[in-house]
Amino acid sequence: MGDVFLQELWFHQVDGVVIENAVVDGELVVVRARASAERVACPACGTVSGRVHSRYVRRLADTAVAGRPVLIELQVRRFRCRDRTCRQATFVEQVDGLTSGMGGEAPGCRRCCNR
Repeated sequence: MGDVFLQELWFHQVDGVVIENAVVDGELVVVRARASAERVACPACGTVSGRVHSRYVRRLADTAVAGRPVLIELQVRRFRCRDRTCRQATFVEQVDGLTSGMGGEAPGCRRCCNR
C-alpha cells in the first residue's frame, strides 16, 4: 500500500490533504493526515494569511473499511488574520468536502468527534 493508493482511497474527492500514515490499531483503522494549504483566506474578511497561530487534531469517524471502523486524525491549523481591523483575530482552516466550521457532520463521514 503506497501513499498514492491511500490518498486515492480516502481523499479522492478532497483537495488539500496529505496522508502521513495509516495503521491498524486493534479493530480500528487510524488514518493520520494533515491539511496542506500554505495560505488560507479568513472567513470573516477574506484576507489571505500564512501566519500559523497553533495546530490541533480533529478526529473524524468515517465509514468502515473491510468491516473495521475508520478514524481520521486530521491535523489542522489555526491562523492569525493579517487584517488588524478584522473582527475575527484567528480562524481554523477548513478542508472542503471533509470538515465544516461548526463541527457538524462532514460530508462522507458519519460523525465528527473533536476530542
